[in-house]
Amino acid sequence: MNNSILVIAGIAVVLGLIVGVFIVGLIYVQRRRQAVDSLIRIDNVVGCFGVVEVPLNHNSPGKVRVNLKGSLVDFVAFSDEVHQFNQGDSVVVVRIDGNKVWVVSV
Repeated sequence: MNNSILVIAGIAVVLGLIVGVFIVGLIYVQRRRQAVDSLIRIDNVVGCFGVVEVPLNHNSPGKVRVNLKGSLVDFVAFSDEVHQFNQGDSVVVVRIDGNKVWVVSV
């Protein structure tokens, strides 16, 4: 009776180790396939929604905050629209040049 319990416990430990190594291997293979890229590119900014932090209009620049890949990024913002953008207004980025963006209202 004691021998059968030891045999079953040994088999359970070995199977647990085998399954654990298999799961770790699957996770390793899956992680290698994922591309981690935290760089912000121009094509990631255009079309994004943002919030006005510093008011702006067609005569004076302001500042907008955009959520890119989980990070909040501030840009100097310009607009060709005639009306005033106030703090908290939602905007869409339509063009970017360096760290300057052109926005329109939502």
